[in-house]
Amino acid sequence: MAVSWTEEQKQVISLRDRNILVSAAAGSGKTAVLVQRILSKILDKKNPVDIDRMLIMTFTRAAAGEMKERISRALEEALYEEPENEHLQRQMTLIHTAQITTIDGFCSYLIRNYFHLIGLDPGCRTAEEGELKLLKEDVLKELFEDFYSRNDEDFLNFVECYAPGKTDEGLKELVLKLYDTAMSNPYPLEWLSDCIRAYEIEGAKDLEKQDWFAVLWESVQQELTQAESLFTQGISVCQEPGGPYLYEEALRSDMLLTDELNALCEKQDFDGMASALSSLKFARLSAKKAEDMEEYKKEQAKKLREEGKGILKDLSERYFSESLKEAAETILCCRKPVEILIRLTEEFMDRFGEKKREKNIIDFTDMEHFALQILVTKEGDTFTPSQAARELSEKYDEVLVDEYQDSNLVQEFLTNLVSGWVNQRKNIFMVGDVKQSIYRFRLARPELFMEKYKTYTTEEGKEQRIDLHKNFRSRREVLGSVNYIFRQIMGEDLGGVAYDEAAALYPGAVFPEGQDPEFVKTEVLLIEKDSEELSEEGIESEQELEALAIAHKIQEMKENARVLDKETGEYRPLEYGDIVILLRTATGWTETFGEVLSSQGIPSYSASKTGYFSATEVITMLDYLRICDNPLQDIPLAGVLHSPVAGCTSQELGLLRAEYKEGMLFDAVCAWVGEERMENEEEAVLFEKLSCFLSLLTNVRDMAEYTPVHQLIVYILEKTGYGNYAAALPDGEQRRANLSMLIEKAMDYEKTSYRGLFNFVRYIEKLQKFQVDYGEVNLSGAGEGSVQIMTIHKSKGLEFPVVFAAGMGKQFNFSDINAGLLIHHELGIGTDAILPEKRITSTTLYKQMLRRAILKESLGEELRVLYVALTRAKEKLIITGTIGKLEERIRGLSGFLKQEEELLPVGNRMKAKTYWDYILPALIRHRAMEPLLEEYGIFSNRRNPFYEGDSDFVIRKITAKDLVKEEVELQAETEIRREVLENWDASVTYNEEIKDELEKRFSFVYPYGFLREIPVKVSVSELKKRAHHDFYEKEENITEIPEEEELPVVPEFIEKQEAYTGASRGTAYHRVMECLDYSRTSSIEEIREQIKELLMQKKLKEKEAECVRPGDIFAFLKSPLGQRMKKASEKRLLFREQPFVISRKAEELNPDWEGERILVQGIMDAYFMEEGELILVDYKTDRMRKGEEQVLTERYRNQILDYGEALSRAAGKPVKEAYIYSFGLGKEIEVE
Repeated sequence: MAVSWTEEQKQVISLRDRNILVSAAAGSGKTAVLVQRILSKILDKKNPVDIDRMLIMTFTRAAAGEMKERISRALEEALYEEPENEHLQRQMTLIHTAQITTIDGFCSYLIRNYFHLIGLDPGCRTAEEGELKLLKEDVLKELFEDFYSRNDEDFLNFVECYAPGKTDEGLKELVLKLYDTAMSNPYPLEWLSDCIRAYEIEGAKDLEKQDWFAVLWESVQQELTQAESLFTQGISVCQEPGGPYLYEEALRSDMLLTDELNALCEKQDFDGMASALSSLKFARLSAKKAEDMEEYKKEQAKKLREEGKGILKDLSERYFSESLKEAAETILCCRKPVEILIRLTEEFMDRFGEKKREKNIIDFTDMEHFALQILVTKEGDTFTPSQAARELSEKYDEVLVDEYQDSNLVQEFLTNLVSGWVNQRKNIFMVGDVKQSIYRFRLARPELFMEKYKTYTTEEGKEQRIDLHKNFRSRREVLGSVNYIFRQIMGEDLGGVAYDEAAALYPGAVFPEGQDPEFVKTEVLLIEKDSEELSEEGIESEQELEALAIAHKIQEMKENARVLDKETGEYRPLEYGDIVILLRTATGWTETFGEVLSSQGIPSYSASKTGYFSATEVITMLDYLRICDNPLQDIPLAGVLHSPVAGCTSQELGLLRAEYKEGMLFDAVCAWVGEERMENEEEAVLFEKLSCFLSLLTNVRDMAEYTPVHQLIVYILEKTGYGNYAAALPDGEQRRANLSMLIEKAMDYEKTSYRGLFNFVRYIEKLQKFQVDYGEVNLSGAGEGSVQIMTIHKSKGLEFPVVFAAGMGKQFNFSDINAGLLIHHELGIGTDAILPEKRITSTTLYKQMLRRAILKESLGEELRVLYVALTRAKEKLIITGTIGKLEERIRGLSGFLKQEEELLPVGNRMKAKTYWDYILPALIRHRAMEPLLEEYGIFSNRRNPFYEGDSDFVIRKITAKDLVKEEVELQAETEIRREVLENWDASVTYNEEIKDELEKRFSFVYPYGFLREIPVKVSVSELKKRAHHDFYEKEENITEIPEEEELPVVPEFIEKQEAYTGASRGTAYHRVMECLDYSRTSSIEEIREQIKELLMQKKLKEKEAECVRPGDIFAFLKSPLGQRMKKASEKRLLFREQPFVISRKAEELNPDWEGERILVQGIMDAYFMEEGELILVDYKTDRMRKGEEQVLTERYRNQILDYGEALSRAAGKPVKEAYIYSFGLGKEIEVE
């Protein structure tokens, strides 16, 4: 079926010879359009482009693989339509080497092809993540020891002032963070040098010239605007009927103060602002009493005023607590510590690079920088592209970048270097959505996208932007809800892009009529989390409360909800597999949600599993490995002893420790076994357990010196039986997979430069320390038919009929901005000024600006994460989260009811701590909030343009009591049923009719059970065995392997011990005849030479080659049949090793299978065309005596007839002649 493209999509597909930025909204089909553009260039009739002349880069290997598969499939379809098209045939060959890859994959390609330009060893390998963690730890340890040994006073002061806690771990993490940030820049050393320049100031004048200083006035302006808005809202409350009109005068006085401060802000008068804020004096509120003033409005006005005053006081304390000159002096105090940190980072960079060179390894960051070195050289401020860059620029007709919003500076640089700069061509095609840039933690730079978004024209031009507005995923109701919320909370000031008409989502998907209009409305579940109520109702955590609310909602929907079936295009009942629960983080949430859903009878599956290292079976095995390395570790040893590996009970371990109170636990175990304590049965049992455990442990510790770790794990699992035990437990398949993964990780470790059990234990500990949690193994097919629980990041690019955007009440992670030392990719390094001799710590203005910038970026990212979550829904969106003091929160938001501006004040949005702080202010003006407002005695504003909105919401308040009440009723019903069943009298017949029906059903015997014995498909060799099982043993039939299949690879040590079988000999002869070049068969020597070539090409094994007699082959070639086949080969009319499948009657195998048919498969050795007729040939190597030709013919007659029938059907003509050529007899035998 032809695809109907929108006008914008057609532009994306067809426009050429320009740089194109495609801003593709969620669900707009950007991948489909990107693939179609590539195909249109390949299939262009006038100017076709080879697939290998396009560089296509995407974000993940999975996306690259999917794209390559789509393109390959489309090319196959095109080739089917035009099988003679040589251009398409070439594309099918080139697709396998085409650069459809990730940025890392492309960098790897550059390194493989141009390693000589940078002097890199071509044998280097990409290091595994755990290996790099260990290597970094080793380098940092050496680095800090070296610095300590120098006795550098500046370094020691730096450690004393900036090392959090009692160790250097915090400083090491700072060095690593600074290293990672530096390496995300094209020239990291230059970036580090720029960081120190921010501290090379001589006074206040230099301070005002710094890049970060511009952030100050922007922040101050936002804060003043927010304060002014609060005072204005307060005045509005005073002017309402029943409002505190006596407070209006004080609020107007506050407004005058903000006007004065705004004027100073416009002049950018730092000292003037500092002076004004330090001498702030607010007017007192009138103490007069008036009976016509409503109390709650008085409180509302007071609260608004206090909030506004708090903003002004905070400005004074945070930014203007000192003069500009004093601020400059404070910053200068930080110069030495920052220099030390940068020195540490630079030395770490050098040493880490050197260690990697020694071990001949590289990491993904190296790949990007090596690729950069290959493509460009830099001298001063001059960049000179290399010859490699010139070649690639000429080679690639177009460079296409998917998920462009997640690029960083190095990737941007690389993309430009391989684009068409040589011929002054604009040929970069970028597609992405800045609203879905959610990889800031990977140092993505969405501002690169935004820079082009603002500068590229939407008209015809060499740098053109195309916006894909239409969403082909979701219902109008879902899109309306998303648009309503994000128009109010996302803007250029926070989120990176204005959510205007160009950024909004427009429905493009068509849904048939018949859906319940109430079901598709977006629901918002406000789950109250009063802590006292939670404890009263026996609910342990907020997560459990929310999970319970979601479970009840799922059960409610399951009763009557319907969704559109993708396959049939019709509505069907909702299934668990249609539902997903999206969470901001998996840790601490997925387990709770899974347990609660399971308790409610709802199957669930977590696609974002963490907790690999906390899985019981993994912990047990790691503990065993720890004590193998060093048994003098009480906690791991106790864990292993208490586990099924040793099988000691808690009482037995108590008995052991009571007897040997002093010393290590291992000493106690050795003493118990050494003294052979068996005074009573209990002690004897413990002795048996401990002696077995100790014996195996001693054996394993001896083996550890020479045995690879993965083999050691396999040995432990086998000897202890723990692998089988784990597999027999509930979720046994998952546990077995987790243990298999541990073995795989041990094998990966052995490929690294580290060796031995000690380093493996350390390797695993580092993975745990740095939170490299692989997650439990995702089993194939797991989760089908279950509610999926996954992180929002994991859901990117996916879609689901019903989406729960959960965890809206979870606090954002602000650890980035609360650290003692802050690092920003553009503004540099900000820190506190610490003067230990004066015992003073002062936060610098520079650090405050960095904190503000990082906070803004973090909140912008949270907005984009929320956008991704809400746009996954196709038919139904449900937003849930716990919330405390709901009434107080709603009253605090009531001031927005009068606001008619679309975008909420940036000051409010910058104070968000949870997703509710974005969503509730956006919903407060909507009509759906009216019932809740009325409940709290607040009047909604129906004249507000946002009252109606273009979306439908259903907002519900849920309490713990509501949930528990339902739960109690359900449990009571279950208990009654259980009691009825437990007290059931099986001897009494309550209903004869039902009893008879049950007996009839349970005694049913399936009448067609014999059909299970009939194979769907059998080989020709199997037919032969069944037909001739009473014959004497024949060499070709020794094994169960069908004649047409190759033998499996047999290890050499087995080959030496066993004689070469007849079947193997037959395989060898068949392989030679399959590969024989008839043009080189004039002598036995030429045949012998061909056999040697097959051996060198690994087509024959040495033993096979030895058992093939060249004389047998030569004799065949001299026979009349051989001569005929040689002539056919010269005319290219000889066909060898042709597979076939035909249908046969099943009773030929077994008379009991009458009326059924089976498929027979096989491979014809050869056939050839002679004067337009078909001649069939089959080779046999059975050892036969002269005169036994008839025996051989009868043995294989049915097989030859099957071959003939198959060939006749395939060719559409009868087989004229059929021959067996017997190498044992050295002659041909015609089969009639």
